[in-house]
Amino acid sequence: MTRLQLARSAVFVAFAIQGLTFASLITRLESIQSKLDLSAADVFVVLGTTTAVGAVGSVVAGHLATRIGSATTLSLMLAGASVTAVAPAFAPTMTILLVLIGVYGFFLGGVDASMNMQGTATQDAYARPLMNGFHAMWSAAAVAGAVYATVTIALGVPLGLDMIPIAILGLVANAGTFILLLPPGAVDAAEHRTDTAQRPRPRLPWLPLLLVAVPTFAMWFIDSAASAWGGIYVVDGLGAMAAVAPAIYAAYQLVLLAVRLPGDRLVARFGAERVIRTGGVVGVGALVLIVVAPHWSVAAIGFAILGGSLAMVPPQSFVAAAHISPDNAEEAIARVNLANYAGYLAAASLIAAVAEVFGERSMFVIPLAVAVLIPVMARRFATRPAVAYEAEELPPVS
Repeated sequence: MTRLQLARSAVFVAFAIQGLTFASLITRLESIQSKLDLSAADVFVVLGTTTAVGAVGSVVAGHLATRIGSATTLSLMLAGASVTAVAPAFAPTMTILLVLIGVYGFFLGGVDASMNMQGTATQDAYARPLMNGFHAMWSAAAVAGAVYATVTIALGVPLGLDMIPIAILGLVANAGTFILLLPPGAVDAAEHRTDTAQRPRPRLPWLPLLLVAVPTFAMWFIDSAASAWGGIYVVDGLGAMAAVAPAIYAAYQLVLLAVRLPGDRLVARFGAERVIRTGGVVGVGALVLIVVAPHWSVAAIGFAILGGSLAMVPPQSFVAAAHISPDNAEEAIARVNLANYAGYLAAASLIAAVAEVFGERSMFVIPLAVAVLIPVMARRFATRPAVAYEAEELPPVS
């Protein structure tokens, strides 16, 4: 394998670790809620803490990447996420849960930002779409994590102990692939930067980044609703059994994965703007189905379709951000990644409030309204074509 192919493989591993770890934890939210007898307002505080601290982690990762490189930043953040993902399930009280989930949230944010820095740089070095494939790997691992959670819950494996194998797997995979990631010099070359050490980097243009962040915010708002509240919605709102909760997340991620697998080819053929707009329209329809569902099985179909409709937004948002200011690609990605946490925080607060006032059955009315932003603002994802970089000029693995 060439040096560039090895780097691509390492990025795939990083996305897999993140997807597996996150899904294995988030699908246990309903179990943690039951264990500690948390209300919808308590769940909001838990999710709000995770997202707020995650935003800090994303910003820190952006600053670290400009100093020690996105590869080292990614490896450190991945190790932290693997270790700290185990602890929340053991929390005996709400207060301790907030502390533990906040620590995990910091590393979660750092990984989200730094793995997309590496992914975008690798895509630009290849000079063809790759980001959808990386995010497809995240989705595949998330499906595996959700299935693993479903099986362990059904078998009665103690909450918390079931996360230990996930943590060990993440640490081993991270240690084995860190050296293969693109080093700082190769990232600069892939982004076509010249003399970056001799000249100051230009300031980030805030308005173009904001216009990319708005539809990205909408996607993550809806994703938060589906990931964190979907299980609670079908159990408390539609009367499904507790074991159905992680299965809803698995269905959502499975169709999301199915769309991402051919995603790079779709973007190459039709362009990011058209792909995002089409998915946005389908997503609105899926949310209508979820809101009016008379039975949890109908809602499950809606969640599955919703996953496919949102699949292409995250990878294309990071590509668009990096191409707005190539000399500041790491910080641009970290800034747009804040829309992730803003979306999660807004969804946590608004959906919790709706559930408290109107009941769980009304949880997905607001996500339906927010979904309209994606097709309306799809043109923000149109980006410049990549310029080929000679893979043979990458520094060898040392």
